[in-house]
Formats: sequence, structure tokens, C-alpha cells
Amino acid sequence: MSNKRFSMLMFSRACLMMVVVTILVSLHVHGGYRGCIESERKGLMEIKAYLNTSEYPYYWPNNTNSDCCRWEGVKCDLNSGRVISLFLTETIHNLPLLNLSLFHPFEELQTLNLSNSWYHGLFHDDINGYKSLGRLKSLEILDLRNNGVNNSVLPFLSAASSLKTLILRGNLVEGTFPMKELKEMRNLELLDLSGNKFIGPIPDLANFHNLQGLDLSDNDFSGSLEKTGLCQLKNLLELDISQNKFTGPFPKCFGSLTKLQVLDISSNKLYGTVPSHIRNLESIEYLSLSDNDFEGFFSFELVANFSKLKVLKVSSRSSLLQVQTEISWQPRFQLSVIQLQNCNLEIVPSFLRHQNDLRVINLSNNKLTGPFPSWFLEQYPKLRVLLLQDNSFAMFQLPRLLNQSLQILDVSNNNFDQKLPESIAKVLPNLIHLNLSSNGFQGYLPPSFGEMKMLQFLDLSRNDLYGSLPREFLMGCDSLNTLKLSYNRFHGQLFPIPTNFGNLILLIANNNLFTGITGGFVNLTTLSVLDLSNNNLQGVLPSWFGHFPMVYVSLSNNLLEGTVPSSLFNVETMKILDLSGNKFSGNLPVHFGGQYMSLLYLHDNEFTGNIPSTLIKDVLVLDLRNNKLSGTIPRFFNNPDVISLLLRGNRLTGHIPKDLCTLRALRILDLANNILDGSIPSCLNNVSFGRGFDYATDGNTYSIGFDDEELEVYSRLLVLPREFSRRYTDYLTFIVDFASKSRYDSYTGGSFDFMFGLDLSNNELSGGIPKELGDLRRIRALNLSHNSFSGSIPESFSNLTDIESIDLSFNRLRGTIPQDISKLDYMVVFNVSYNNLSGSIPTQGKFPTLDETNYIGNPLLCGSSINRSCEDNNKTTGFLEPDSLNEDEETTIDMETFFWSLAATLGVTWITFLVFLCFDSPWRQAWFDLVDAFIKMFQCA
Repeated sequence: MSNKRFSMLMFSRACLMMVVVTILVSLHVHGGYRGCIESERKGLMEIKAYLNTSEYPYYWPNNTNSDCCRWEGVKCDLNSGRVISLFLTETIHNLPLLNLSLFHPFEELQTLNLSNSWYHGLFHDDINGYKSLGRLKSLEILDLRNNGVNNSVLPFLSAASSLKTLILRGNLVEGTFPMKELKEMRNLELLDLSGNKFIGPIPDLANFHNLQGLDLSDNDFSGSLEKTGLCQLKNLLELDISQNKFTGPFPKCFGSLTKLQVLDISSNKLYGTVPSHIRNLESIEYLSLSDNDFEGFFSFELVANFSKLKVLKVSSRSSLLQVQTEISWQPRFQLSVIQLQNCNLEIVPSFLRHQNDLRVINLSNNKLTGPFPSWFLEQYPKLRVLLLQDNSFAMFQLPRLLNQSLQILDVSNNNFDQKLPESIAKVLPNLIHLNLSSNGFQGYLPPSFGEMKMLQFLDLSRNDLYGSLPREFLMGCDSLNTLKLSYNRFHGQLFPIPTNFGNLILLIANNNLFTGITGGFVNLTTLSVLDLSNNNLQGVLPSWFGHFPMVYVSLSNNLLEGTVPSSLFNVETMKILDLSGNKFSGNLPVHFGGQYMSLLYLHDNEFTGNIPSTLIKDVLVLDLRNNKLSGTIPRFFNNPDVISLLLRGNRLTGHIPKDLCTLRALRILDLANNILDGSIPSCLNNVSFGRGFDYATDGNTYSIGFDDEELEVYSRLLVLPREFSRRYTDYLTFIVDFASKSRYDSYTGGSFDFMFGLDLSNNELSGGIPKELGDLRRIRALNLSHNSFSGSIPESFSNLTDIESIDLSFNRLRGTIPQDISKLDYMVVFNVSYNNLSGSIPTQGKFPTLDETNYIGNPLLCGSSINRSCEDNNKTTGFLEPDSLNEDEETTIDMETFFWSLAATLGVTWITFLVFLCFDSPWRQAWFDLVDAFIKMFQCA
């Protein structure tokens, strides 16, 4: 055989062997069950069995021949076939604890991602459970973000010394920095503890010398940053300590962190000037100093050499920060994001004209004047977000050139006062968010607004717009999900024709001149928030009105009448319903299906009949004031969470039911202006009126955010804040009206959290005032006036340490004013007029500030407040003791009763006598004969 032929043969065999090996390797890695280690397959099936629930079945296949390395969330090493990564995100459905032993079969596991699930901690079923993570010798990445884990997870972390990345973002871990549990993690490169409840100062972190990314944002860390170990982390690339409570000046030692690429210290309490050593951070790409208390002068020369700078955010809460606007040099950087908010800017910084790559411009809350800077839209072809609200721009002029990049424009709260530009849809066709509110825009809404096919958010509120909504607008804008038209002069039918607003979620059109609700609403199948209050809506509500999945509805202060469609009370998703201030009539619904209803306002209407007990099943605030409701107060014992019950101004009769004492969470109880009788139940001291009760009364939050993924490229390690995200909460907050301090006030949001009151005035209640009311230590307003209460003022009232207003006027109280009431430091109203009180008026505490109108109608009271000497008062009463005075009062009252009775008897007798004289009888003739005899006798005399 020739050498040539032999060489060819050997080459062929070699090629054949290579093909065979390639096929075998391919089969091992990718083919059938051979690509999956059997012990690890069993481990995965155990995880599946553990995670499976009937409601959320896990999606891994049951086929034993399938390659588990190809299962979703599983990654294997290409050579060994062993599992190296598990991504079990959004898969654990409210399991209380996760068994770590499930992961022990995966000996080469490097990444374990358990984020965005909801479990409360970890556990292991053997005695060395806390060392369980230590058995995963190769584990480098552990991601537990956005779960419900608390401090119980920390002991397990202490054994995970191999970790390079630990993410605990968005959990419920609290206390001080977990140095004890993390001290063995010398290999850590990324540590994310953001979005928890950590407190206190940051300890010395110098031992974490490999750390490149550190996120401690959105906690309650505090103290100074000067003496922390942060400045020892020389390899640190990204640092986010925003949204904490750090105080003091900007730390000088931060100037030594020369490798920093991301620095976010926003939303703290740092003060002083921005120091010059910030110029040392020449590697910086993302710098946020906003929302602190910095003051003084900020010069862009500090960042002149930052050639890599892409994001710059500067603002101050102190309103004392002055930013230099004119510079003589051309900056080395090309910004993508510029935020100069609340910086006292009077002109647009000139260096912005040298920027060509801007995508976000935020110059809000400044003093900028002149015309709208339309050159922004011409010069920056990549501009996506332009925020200029809260300035003094006076002319809204758009450029002629088309700008297809801008998505978000906010020019609210400026001084624009011309008509809305017709060309806005043509110049800015891709707008997603447009806020023109709180200006002086006039005239009709241009039909061209209907051409904004991408528009999701439109706010035209608080302008001077009028007319009806154009048909082109109603038929266009099919992406719209938020529409605000409030505080204008729009009129006519709101939606006279069926609209194309099939995605509309929030419609706010209060305080206009709209006159009716028509069938144009039928296509609003996604409507959740509706506010049409303070318009001129007339007629009756159509029967289909309750067929939307609404969460919030306000039709208050209109001219609507008739009965309310029962379907509106049975919207399962409804949380807030306000029909107050109309002319609705008829009975309240007996069947009430709104199981999530929290706030129900039906006051100032003409509802009649009884109050159904089902009406308060799950309600937190029930307001039925000023209707024509009758009958007795129903038994509301099925709802222990009601915080406000307002039944004032009806025709309710009977006793105050003791069932009200079971409403332990009650903050405000208003039963005034009814016909209630009987006594006050002494068990009302069981009601909290704020005592030992903490209930979250914040309104529901409706949020709208625009995520811009391209704006997060400046961080390779941390999750930086979105460049634009707005939360709208003002529509779902609630208002409670209550009389306090001699006036009627509205309490909403945070102010309601501090209001606790009881009003039983203007009824026919009698008996003594229970001393148990003195147990309501946090009550702020107590009104028992215009009843028939007798007895004395309870001494226990001196325990009402938070009281601001006490009104006991127009009753039959007697005795003295307890002197200890003068210890009530917050009391500004104490009205006891028109009673039978006696003795001296206290002179300590708040009593010297009260005028005499608080004591009128008590002739036996004395003191400097009413210019009546107590010595003269004692002489007048004969120096009688209080008990004797009380007896005299009772005698006086009895004598008065006697004289009235005598007068009534004489009157009846006289009338009877006159009646007899009208009839012809012997008695009448005898009377006249007697009168004639008397007359003759006087004549003879």
C-alpha cells in the first residue's frame, strides 16, 4: 500500500472518529434523557412537586425522556451536563417557607434565582439547617428580590461564603445592617439590600474589598456618611444610597472613590454645599444629587472633566440652591439625561446647546420665563421626555418640523393663555403622555387631538377650555387610558356618541358644565375610575351604568334624581362610591353585592325608608347624612372594621343600640339631628375612637408609569430608578365631614388619621352622661348639646387628654364644672351654656381664653370669664353649700311648675264659664240677674 493511499485511509478514519465523537457528545448534551443527570432530574421533579398547587400547576413536563437541561428556567453545563443555574422566578405562590434541601442534589449550582415570588422565609429539615446554603459550594449568585422574606432568612446566609452576588431587594428585612450574617462573604462583588426596613448607621464595610456594586436605597438608614466604611471600598463601581435618612454634609472622602461609575445619593437629608472634591470622580457616568437640602452655588465646572457623564441630576428641597447657567467652556460630556429641578433657574443653561444626545430633559420647578423652548424639539432628535412644569413660560409655540421621538411632554402649571395649537398632533405624533394642566389655555379642544393614536395619558384640567368634545377626538385616541378634563367649562353631553376609548381606565371630568350621561359610555368596558362630580348632570342614571368594572365612582353635587340602579351597588370591584349632593330618592338597596366597598357616600339626597343592615357589611366609611331615612339604627355588628359612621340629619328614632359598641375600630360617630331617645350606652368606651388602633386610611393608588429600558444602560450592576414614573393618588383619597371646634370641617387623607369624634347633639337623649366616656383618651371632639341630659359633668372628662372641643350646651346638667378639666392642654372649645351649673369657673389651663358665650344660661355660675364675682354670687345665694343650692334649684323649678299649673287651671275654668253663657239656661238667666243687681247697687251708691 502506498504511503499516499495509507495517509488517505488514516485521514478518513480520523474524520470518521471525529464525526462519531461529535455525534456522541451531541447526544450526551442535547439528545433525549442522556443530556440530564438522573439524580438531578429527580431533584427537579421534587421541586416541581413541592411548588405545585391546584391553582398554580408548575409547568415542567412529566415525560421522563425529556432533556431537563432544556426545561424553562434550567441551565446546564455543556460539558458535565450538571445543572448550574435555576431561575424559579414568579413560581412560588404564597408558600410560607421554602425547603432548602430541595437544592442539595445540584452540586455544581452557581445561580439560584427565587425572585418575584411570595414566601416568608427558608427552612431545612435537619439539625444543621442554618448551614444548608453552605453545602452549595459553587453557589455564586442568590437572588431573593421582591418576596416576603423577613429577618428569618439572615441566619441561612451566614454559611453562604461562596456568594459573589446577593440580592435581597424589596423584602421585609428590618433592623440594623446585617454585618454578623454577611461578614464571611469576603467574595461579595454585588450586594443589594434596597427596599427593606433597615435602620441605623452603616457599619465599617472595609472587609468587603471586592465589592463593586452596593445598593442600600429605599431603607431607613441614618447618620453621617463621613465615618462609614464606604470610602474604603476602592473597587466600588456603583453606589446607590438614595431614599434614606442620611444627614450631614456631602462626605469629602467620596472623592477617593475614583472608580465610581454610578453614584446616587438622592432623597436624603444631606445639607451644605456640593464640595469641590466631587471633581475627582472622573469615571462617573450616572450622578444624582437631587432631593436633598443642598444650598449655595453649584458650578458645572465641578463636572467639567467628566468625559463619560451621561446622567446628571441636581435639585434641592431647600430652595436655596443656585445653579450656574452661563459657562464659557464647551463640556467634554454628552448627556443623555439632565435634571435641574428646583434650582432657581431663570434661563435655560447655555451649555445645553452643545448637547446632541439628550433623551430626558427635566427643568421643572424653576423660574424660567419667555416662550416655550421649541428648539429642544428641533435640536435633540432622540429626545423622549421633556418636563417643564412649574415654571413661568408664557407662549406655547411648537416648531414646524416633525418630531417623532418625543413621548412624554409636561408643561403643566405655567402661564400659557392662548388657544391650544392645532398642529400639536402633526408635530408630535408619537406622544404617549401629555400634561397641559393648570394653565390658561382657552377656546375649544382642537379636533386634531383625535390624531394622537399613541396617546395614553392626557391632562387638560384647570384651564379655560369650553364647548363640547369634538367627534374626531371621541373617535380617535384609541390608546387613551387616562383622561382628565376637570375644572374647565366643557358642556353638553359628555360622550354623545359611542367612543373609541376602549382602553380608558381613568376619566376625571369634575367641575365642568356637562349636562348628561348618555349611551356613549357603552364602549368603556375597562373604565375603573370615574369622577363627574360638580357638573350639571340631570335626569336619572341609566340601568346600564353599573355594568363597568369600576373601582371609584363620584357623581356628587349634580342634579341627578330618581332611584339608583341596583347594579351600581353590586359592582364587585367597587371600592369608593360617592352619590352625595343630588336628588336621589327611594329606598336604599337591601341586597348589597359590593364586597370590596370601602367608602360609601350617599349624604344630602332624599333617600327614604329604613337603613339596611347589609349596607355596612364591608364599608369603612358610611355617610348617610341629611336624607329622610327613618326607623331605628340597624345592627352593624357584622363589620368590626368600620372607621366612620355618619347618620346625622335624618328621622331615626329609638335608642342608640348597644351593637355600636362592637364597632371597635370606629373613629367618628355622628348621630346628630335625629329623634333618638333613651340614654347613652356606657359601653361606648369599648369603641376605640383612636385608642390603641392603627388603621391605614390612605386612599387606593392608581399608578401610571412609562418604562424606558434604554435609559438604564448606565448601570451594569444595580437597578437604577426609572427616568419617568408618576403615581396618581388624589382621586382615590376620601373626605369625611365632621363638626369640631364649633365649625364643620372636611378631613381627608392624612388629616383624617388624627380626627376622632362623637356627635350625639340635637336629639331627645336623656339620663346622665356616662363616666365611661372619659376612657376615650384620644377623642378630639365631643358634642352632646341640645338634649335632655341631667346630672353632673363627669370628673372622668379630665382624662380626655387629646380633646379639642367639648359641647354640652342646652341640657339640664347641674353641679359644678370639674376643676381638673383645666388640665386639658388642647381644649379650645368648652360650651356648657343653658344648663343649671353652679359654682366657680376654673381659671387654669385654657379656661381664661374662653369667652362668656360658653356659659350663658347658667345664673349660678361665677368667675372672671363672665364678670361675676363668686363672693357676690355666694351672698346672693345666702352662702349656701352646693347641695343646698341644688335643693333651691329644685324648689325653684317646682314653684315655677306650680304657678304654670295654677294659671292653666284658671284659664280652663274661665273658658268653661264663657261656654256656658252661650247656652240659654236657668244658670245663664240667674247670672245676668246677678250682674244687673250689682249694677243697680253701684248706681244707688
